Amino acid sequence: MKKLLSICIAFNIFILNGCSNENNHKGHNHDEVKKIAKVYESDKEYLTQIALMRGHLYVGIELYKNGFLDNAKKHMKHPKSELYSDIIPTFESKKSAGFAVELADLASAVEGEKDFAFISSKYQNLSDAMALNEDYVHDSSKLLSKRIILVSSLLTVAADEYAIGIVNKNVENKFEYQDALGFTIVAKNILKKTVTYSEEEEIKKNKVLEIIENLSNLWPSLVPTGIVDGDAKIIYDAVAKINSV
Repeated sequence: MKKLLSICIAFNIFILNGCSNENNHKGHNHDEVKKIAKVYESDKEYLTQIALMRGHLYVGIELYKNGFLDNAKKHMKHPKSELYSDIIPTFESKKSAGFAVELADLASAVEGEKDFAFISSKYQNLSDAMALNEDYVHDSSKLLSKRIILVSSLLTVAADEYAIGIVNKNVENKFEYQDALGFTIVAKNILKKTVTYSEEEEIKKNKVLEIIENLSNLWPSLVPTGIVDGDAKIIYDAVAKINSV
């Protein structure tokens, strides 16, 4: 575990350079993250942390692919500076190596503006490492009922972010708007991959997926400009619907 901590400390120094407070998710800086680091006893909390990292990374990759390199770099900094340090004690308790190395490799490649094929390979390596760590949970946490709770948690965060990003249909913070998109996409992907064990479960899963799909109009573009016809209330309402399915 000393090796893991050394990697994390070195990466923190690298990743936090140039990361302004304006773009910090939830306003957290590195010192705040260190103070709240703890072991997540709840699988939902643990999986939510990893899913939020996936959301940032998804948006970062999409931005990079579409040529918005500076915008992409900011999202690639977020998983480490805002979320990874907080989950280290949980990785240690699970006797997992985490995925600091893969996260650093991807961030370094993005910072170096490597070609997209190379970036994609690093992203896949990281995604695979994250998947291994997502498996460090009780079998019951993989059931549809628990996955829906996880999805609801992610969408609530997405709504909080969207409320900051879009205010009265004006773009106030494109980064939070993009975060909300990433978290919503990840929530949908989690549910898509969830195995069902009855026709009733499959129907329920599809109902929730339809509710999430209906949110797509809230993001008319990856990088918003002008007026965006969206409101965080729509996401909050979707969460309420999901909780009642």
